[in-house]
Amino acid sequence: MKMLKRIQFIFHFRKSLPFIKDFFVSSSVHPVKKLLTGGLIIAYAVMPADIIPDYLFLVGITDDIAFTTFMLQLAVKMAPPDLAEKHQLRIK
Repeated sequence: MKMLKRIQFIFHFRKSLPFIKDFFVSSSVHPVKKLLTGGLIIAYAVMPADIIPDYLFLVGITDDIAFTTFMLQLAVKMAPPDLAEKHQLRIK
């Protein structure tokens, strides 16, 4: 059941883009939470090694999709409830 919710979350990715912008711009989100989320995203982006190499096509991008989904879910959980509600994003 939890896996199904994560897959649904991936399909609503377009809703997440304005949320991410508001997450990093909003003064209601604690700066440490912004730094943690942003730092993890940047660290993953500049990491030279991939868990599963991308040249394996669909299998290779699954780790990237999983990490992106994890970071979005983490940001939604750390965001103030009114910000998540504004963008209709909920993690249960």
